[in-house]
Amino acid sequence: MPIEYELSENGRRIDASPKGVLDADQTMDYFKRLEIDSSIKPNAIEIVDFSEVTDFKMSYLESQDITRSYQKLKTVQSIQATVFLCKSPVSFGISRMFQALHEIANPKHKVFVVKTDAELEEQLIKLQQDIQD
Repeated sequence: MPIEYELSENGRRIDASPKGVLDADQTMDYFKRLEIDSSIKPNAIEIVDFSEVTDFKMSYLESQDITRSYQKLKTVQSIQATVFLCKSPVSFGISRMFQALHEIANPKHKVFVVKTDAELEEQLIKLQQDIQD
């Protein structure tokens, strides 16, 4: 199943909702679709909600490839930050791995991992304040 996403009206918030078993091919397809989406505005914030992911089917090497591919997307679309919403221990662990890989590949790209909707809202407020400063 492809990763679905919605954009806010102003094009500065990307809400991604992967479902079921998430694999590298689905993730790369999602990146390709985002890369050509002209509705995304500079300094967008990407939120990836893993709540409906039942399992992750990707190797560590595929995870590295995903991170490298994301760097191109981030540059093309000028995405300011990514926030992973992880309500399960598995999604939290996978997201922390992605966070570490992003820190290695591009230390300037901000990646945050949160466990609750309340933490997500707090993080979004902080990111919005960063844009305004």
